[in-house]
Amino acid sequence: MTKKKKQTPPAVPTPVLTVPSDPISNTPFSIFDRPWLPFLLLALAAIAVFGASVNNGFVFFDDDKAILYNRALQNPSLGKFFSGQNLGMYAPLTWMAYWLGSMFSGQDAWGYHLVALLLHAFNAGMVYQVLLQLTKRPWIAFATALLFAVHPMQTEAVCWAAAMSTVLFSSFYLLSAYTYLKFSTTEKPNWAMYAASLGLFLCACLSKSAAVTLPLLLLFFDFYSFKKLERNSWLSKIPYILISIGFGLYTFSTREAEGHNIQAASEVFSVFDRLLMICQTLLFYPVKLLLPIGFSVAYPFVKTEGAWDLTYLISPILIAGLVYIIWWKLRTKTDYLLGIALYFLPLTVMLPFRTVGSFELRSDRYVYLSCIGIFFLLALLAEKLEPKIRNLALAGMACLFSLLAFQQSGVWKEGVALFKNCVAKTPESALCQCNLAYNELLALDFTNSILHYSEALKYDPNTIEAYNGRGQAYMQMRKFPEALEDFTKAIQAGISTPKLYMNKGKCLVILNRPQEAIPDLTKSLTLEPKSFETYYFRAVAREKTEDMNGAIEDYTKAIQLNPQYLEALVNRGLLNVKTARYPEAIEDYTAAIAINPNLEMIWNNRAYAYLQKGDPGNGVADAEKAISINKKYAKAYQTRGFLFQAMGLQEKANNDFQTAAQLGLK
Repeated sequence: MTKKKKQTPPAVPTPVLTVPSDPISNTPFSIFDRPWLPFLLLALAAIAVFGASVNNGFVFFDDDKAILYNRALQNPSLGKFFSGQNLGMYAPLTWMAYWLGSMFSGQDAWGYHLVALLLHAFNAGMVYQVLLQLTKRPWIAFATALLFAVHPMQTEAVCWAAAMSTVLFSSFYLLSAYTYLKFSTTEKPNWAMYAASLGLFLCACLSKSAAVTLPLLLLFFDFYSFKKLERNSWLSKIPYILISIGFGLYTFSTREAEGHNIQAASEVFSVFDRLLMICQTLLFYPVKLLLPIGFSVAYPFVKTEGAWDLTYLISPILIAGLVYIIWWKLRTKTDYLLGIALYFLPLTVMLPFRTVGSFELRSDRYVYLSCIGIFFLLALLAEKLEPKIRNLALAGMACLFSLLAFQQSGVWKEGVALFKNCVAKTPESALCQCNLAYNELLALDFTNSILHYSEALKYDPNTIEAYNGRGQAYMQMRKFPEALEDFTKAIQAGISTPKLYMNKGKCLVILNRPQEAIPDLTKSLTLEPKSFETYYFRAVAREKTEDMNGAIEDYTKAIQLNPQYLEALVNRGLLNVKTARYPEAIEDYTAAIAINPNLEMIWNNRAYAYLQKGDPGNGVADAEKAISINKKYAKAYQTRGFLFQAMGLQEKANNDFQTAAQLGLK
């Protein structure tokens, strides 16, 4: 922070931070002579590497819940964006970015991927601008930003539509940092830049709560620039800190509201477990960044036979050793401390201190910003090399990372491919097994879906969502006893969704246990009173229990909610005939014929209703229509026979009865 009072120079000359000569910037064709060119080159590099991801589809791993079923995106408005939460998160600006994607492509995925790609390209340029403003070292800033732009670990954040929140909050995060530096590192503070930085930080938090780490980083920027933290440095961060605390607390409350029992989930691991997990995670990400192979959508914390493996047990010792080195060897080398801060500080809220989400995991997107610190340290080491060697090393590394990132972006093309890769890397991950099964369920591969849901439960019996998913797969294969057992286990485990209760009730109806089905179907309607399908199955259950009035009432409700519900119209028509309400039955069949005039059964049913009403003339016409649609439909010949008989045309009636018998009707 710029000092407001002129200070007396110390007796001992203060070492002056010299800017190392930059051989590239001194060449006749230096890209750094044109301020806009590095930004453009970095953005183009990001687009070239990840551009193919625009052709990827949705991955049903939050893409469905975050985008396709997000109520804020259905008839969107500012009021909807800012007045609720989705998946336990409050991120109105992210939902607005989703909406922007839908403006390009509607229900197709490419618009969302395009927005994410452009944001990543912008972020690559902003990494350069922030580091250049902070360090005044163009080559280091450019090298760091280039590796940020093309590293394969960025694939998840860039190529997963639902993860747009990561690239979006990072854009505001970097812009806020940049405008803060414009405020703090000029001779005369520019308070307009300070206000802009604070506003951009608020936008970052409104995109994703992970942005709350920025005040810590800005404090370190002050320390890096002025070699100490003055009182004004702390005071200027108070608004940032208050915003951070507010969003942090609100995130915990929205997670709880979503149904995540943070306290109970966190107690699965002891304090000692947490220490090992945090230390191992701090080492895990740099190794992954420097050895970019074996990427997966999740890296679970797994004990082998109840014990942590060696990598966890030695991680606190290694971290302690690194802290010792930093304290005794690097504490005066602010460039190295800056790299460590750039890695550690944005990552702090992503470390496994507590279980905030549904699963305990690590993800590539968690280091989308933190990787800047590791790449910055690499650039510092490379700067010591001869200019030609360091440039060749940077080019080679960028090409290798680009190739790996291009390949990894194909893994995110669709859900089955993504989670097959995840299961291949970490077969013991219940998360990967469960999500592979879910995507196979959506792809109608029910056999493999059941297999992988069962694998998920084998590795973690607490993956209770697997019971629900496996039950749906069993139901699609018409294995109703198995489906009923799984739906029952899911409910007993604590899942309470309207569809789950409906599916259980549906199985009971199909298994001819209607009396047991009615409470589950009623519970489903309590949770979701606008489900026409649930009303339909409760009507069937009530009809089976001889509650005819209740059945007609439910069929009517289903039809009111969905006037095109053919099955409900046909069933209500049958029930109206059964209860001698023939005019009402004729109305139902007439409405059903308007929906689908090619079903011979409906024409025959209306013909029979006309017969019972005493209008055989209209009935004959309907029976003949049924026969014209299907000349082998025995039931229609029989109905026409009864109609002819009612009209006194016995010979014609006998011929139709004979034809019906020949076609197999008894």
